[in-house]
Amino acid sequence: MAKPVVFVIGATGSIGAATVTQLADKYANKLDIRAGVRNPEKAGKLKALPGVRIVQAEMGPDKKLVETFQGVETVYINTPGCENRAALTIATAEAAKIAGVKHLVVISIPTADITDAVFGRQFGEIESAIKQLGIPYTIIRLPMFIENFFGLKGAIKAQSSIFSPVDPTKPLTFIVAQNAGKAGAAILADPSKHVNKTYEVISGRITYNDVVTAFSAALGRELKYVRVSYDDAKKPMVGMGMEEWQVNGLMELCKMIDDGHSIFTEPDMGDFTRITGEKPTDLKTWIGLVSEAFK
Repeated sequence: MAKPVVFVIGATGSIGAATVTQLADKYANKLDIRAGVRNPEKAGKLKALPGVRIVQAEMGPDKKLVETFQGVETVYINTPGCENRAALTIATAEAAKIAGVKHLVVISIPTADITDAVFGRQFGEIESAIKQLGIPYTIIRLPMFIENFFGLKGAIKAQSSIFSPVDPTKPLTFIVAQNAGKAGAAILADPSKHVNKTYEVISGRITYNDVVTAFSAALGRELKYVRVSYDDAKKPMVGMGMEEWQVNGLMELCKMIDDGHSIFTEPDMGDFTRITGEKPTDLKTWIGLVSEAFK
C-alpha cells in the first residue's frame, strides 16, 4: 500500500527545515515526504535525510504547482517572509485545492486577528482565505523564534549587554524552531485529528529580565539590559538591509509587548503538548544548548 504523500513547501526556511527533519526522523516509514524548494542545489542538508525527496517548487500563481501537487494528500505551507506573502500563500493554497490536495497546514502568527497592524493584516488575509477555500485546514500560529536571539550575539560577546526597546519586565512568548517542527510533523502524520483547527504553538513565556538572568548564568558573567528607544532600535535593522515594512511590523510587536497585550500575557500554553505529547523546550534549556556561540 502506498504511503500518504506530504509536501512541505518553503522547506529550506528554518521552520520548513525543522518540520522536514522531524518528519524524516519520526515518520519516514509511514509517509512519502517531499520537500519543496526554489533551488534544489541549496537543499544539501535536506537531501541527506532519510525518506525525503527534494522537489523544485516555488510559491505563488505558478501553473506548475498544480502538477507538482498531484497525488499529494497534505500540503504544509511555510509562509514566506516577503511583503506579498499573503498573495503567494493564497495562490499556493489555491493550486493545492485544484490539484486535489485533501488537507492544508499553514503557518501564521498570534497577531493575525489584529488587522490594523502590518503583520496582522498580512496573516489575517491569509487565514481568512484558507478558511474560505473549502478544504480541511490546520493553522499553526507561531510567536517569535527564540533563534532570533542569535542576533544579540555580537553585543553579548563584546559588551556583555542586551539592547532592546522592550520593557524588560513585560512578558513575551517564543517558539523554538525544533518545537515548531515537531508540532508540524505530528499534524502532517495524522491530519484527521486536526481538521479546521487553529493552534497557538508556544515554547514558553519570558521577560527580557529572564533572558539576561539565563544568559548570565550560562556564560558565567553578568550581563546587563540596555533599553533603547524604538527609533534607535530601528536603525541597526535598516542597516542590516531589512525593509521598512518589516521593521515597522517588528516595532508594532514591541509596542504590543510594552502595552501588555493579552496575546503575550494570557496565551494558551498547552497546544504544543496536546499535539505532540511532549513538553516544549524552555529558555534555560535552549540557552544551555547554544551558549558556546555566545562566549
